[in-house]
Amino acid sequence: MGSSICKGDRVLSTVIPIIIFILILSAVIFIHEFGHFFFARRAGIFVEEFAMGMGPKLLSWRGKKLGLDKPDGTPGEATLYSIRMFPIGGFCKMRGQDEDVPDDPEAMNNKNVWQRILVIAGGSVMNFVMAFVLFFIIVMLLGHPVAEVVGITPGMPGYEAGLRVGDRITHINGSRVTLYENFMFVLDVDGSSTMDVRVDRAGERVDLQITPIFDAEDEVYRIGFNPGRRIGLLTQVPDEIMETGLFHRVTLGGGIVTTAEMLGFHIQTPFRLLARLLTRQGLPAGTGVMGPIGLAGQVTDVYQQVIQYSILDTFLIMLNIAAMISAALGIMNLLPIPALDGARLIFLAIEAVRGKPVSPEREAVVHMVGFVLMIGLAIFIAYRDILRLI
Repeated sequence: MGSSICKGDRVLSTVIPIIIFILILSAVIFIHEFGHFFFARRAGIFVEEFAMGMGPKLLSWRGKKLGLDKPDGTPGEATLYSIRMFPIGGFCKMRGQDEDVPDDPEAMNNKNVWQRILVIAGGSVMNFVMAFVLFFIIVMLLGHPVAEVVGITPGMPGYEAGLRVGDRITHINGSRVTLYENFMFVLDVDGSSTMDVRVDRAGERVDLQITPIFDAEDEVYRIGFNPGRRIGLLTQVPDEIMETGLFHRVTLGGGIVTTAEMLGFHIQTPFRLLARLLTRQGLPAGTGVMGPIGLAGQVTDVYQQVIQYSILDTFLIMLNIAAMISAALGIMNLLPIPALDGARLIFLAIEAVRGKPVSPEREAVVHMVGFVLMIGLAIFIAYRDILRLI
């Protein structure tokens, strides 16, 4: 009996996070496609189908708003909404997006180039909005770490270099530190060498040189200090700790600024990692390209570690993962890769400069080749993710 219960618990601890990941990915994709849908409607473009999932239809229905009658006299239809079999993916099919529909005022190809640019970029815009809202909720409820020293370990590199309690780290290797994540990113990528660290010590600028040590167990570089924290609404802190003056509550204005900085950090990070990869500087441990299977594995690991402590904390951490995935999807779709929104924006930018569009046939060939390559890359990444999980 006990063995059966243990097996059931293990199954649940694996199945539940996978379901959570599918829900997160579906929500992020829904927001992306809704961005296209929203801006298409604003531009007067008829959306033929708004689908969640891929593959055969499981459920479909027509909306109430009818489109205009077609130029040939055919009565206008309402948008088809559908839910499809495989719960990963989705699309927003707009009339005139991939074909020339002459004399139709609701066709995308008959809208001006700036309207089409907004429609194509709308998916990523909504992903960034989603990420901002979720990050803001987390910052206000849980708070966030800051690059301020509230504890220092004697004998560690930071202490030996002169870092002291009360110091606020403002720069590391010339990069301005606005978030604790900024500091940790530079520490991860440059921690193998001596680092230039600038701190604010009671209004005085102090420059230090610190050589981190590598923690082989956690595969991270450390200098040996405890960061400060802005306390969120749900975080309970004893009065004697607050009275030290080293910890402060999150304010509304501060929360908005921090959220904007967090979003900016997550938008910039993929490009910073790509730049290191292209210049052969190497990537920090634990980073790399990862597909849905790898992400599902990471969500499972995080869920299993956190659920034993608190359901609320688990929920908020899943929100944080959703925010990061949403920001990543927004960035990925803006990359100038054929078949992605970024490549379509490149063609629209060329049209804006030339005053006439690129041949639809040529653009279609570029997107088709890009689509085939993307499928091949997705299979390769899935293969690597499976090997990593095994």
